[in-house]
Amino acid sequence: MNHKEARILVVGDNAVDAEQVCGMLRERHPYVEATTDPMKSDAVFDRIKPQVLILSFKSLEACERFYLGLYRRSEVIQSLAHRTLLLCDKESVRRAFDLCLQEVFDDYVLFWPLVHDAKRLAMSVHLALGALDQELALAPLSELATLARRAEALEDQLAQQVKLGRVHAQHAQNTARLAQASVSRAMGGLSSRILSTGLEDSISVRDASRFEQAFGQLQRETVIPTLEDVVQAAQPMRDWVDTITSELAEPLKATRDLVKHAKVSRPQLLVVDDDEYMRRLLVQLLSSAHYDVQAVGTALDAQRHLSLNTPDLILMDFRLPDSDGIVLTRELKDKPASQGIPVIMLTGQTEKQVIVESRRAGAVDFVAKPFNRDLLLKKVAQHLPH
Repeated sequence: MNHKEARILVVGDNAVDAEQVCGMLRERHPYVEATTDPMKSDAVFDRIKPQVLILSFKSLEACERFYLGLYRRSEVIQSLAHRTLLLCDKESVRRAFDLCLQEVFDDYVLFWPLVHDAKRLAMSVHLALGALDQELALAPLSELATLARRAEALEDQLAQQVKLGRVHAQHAQNTARLAQASVSRAMGGLSSRILSTGLEDSISVRDASRFEQAFGQLQRETVIPTLEDVVQAAQPMRDWVDTITSELAEPLKATRDLVKHAKVSRPQLLVVDDDEYMRRLLVQLLSSAHYDVQAVGTALDAQRHLSLNTPDLILMDFRLPDSDGIVLTRELKDKPASQGIPVIMLTGQTEKQVIVESRRAGAVDFVAKPFNRDLLLKKVAQHLPH
């Protein structure tokens, strides 16, 4: 990214302050705009699509309200890579520090009253753009890891289909063999009946030896070869299954190597939480720790995601709008494809019964909300497959 062409948006509640911020940045960043109209701020954000969003509200609570609301109303923010900077005063430095430490925002600048270090804001923007460059550079690796895991899921599906194909081919051959034996017995029985009873005088046989010879010739030359053709018709299916298995062995090995490398470089996590703010917070926190993170808000969306992906670990909210974390965890543990994925339960309830039920359902651990960042990262690292 050319930092001089970076798009920067300043949002606040005071037009004079916002214009002052813009004036301090325009020397290095000509594409900087400001908005203080709460009715238009969302539209301005979607139009500009800023790489850096500077929040210059007088209170940090106003910053939080605006940013959370932006995630609810904006059409582009979910897919827009950007960094956030808080402007704060001396009284709110501690709170700004905590918010950034919790990954709610990316950085803060002590701005009011204007300090002697006037270049601090420009430097923070420069560092934010550098961090964004690094994030975008790692994005292809994240996509590669996702593709590798989907290839791994495809390999499992292919193996199941090959196994099923073998079963069908064997069943077809067995059925044809049984049919061959059954027809042979039936023709032999019919021949014996004709020779012994003449089928109740409707057929009379004057030369039994010639009849047996003709009947046997019919069986050998017509019936049995036809049934043998049926038996052999199933053989190409068996050969095809064996050929697929043989020819795909090397590509599948390469896929497994890719998956192994992808898991080492960027472990994949799935967050299941119906709270949009909590999802965003967890995605930011875990992404900054070099995890590949996907987030969904319902049990149904989680099941859909897991039908195509195999994450290394799931962070599961205890309460979901269409189910609850314990029920969903129990369902995942009943399925071979997902039973080995460790689940960490996220809950605002720390009663003993909740913990016991989570463990019984198959969760490996739980984290109480509001969670401690370091404790959460420690537990995630602890339960990831090694």
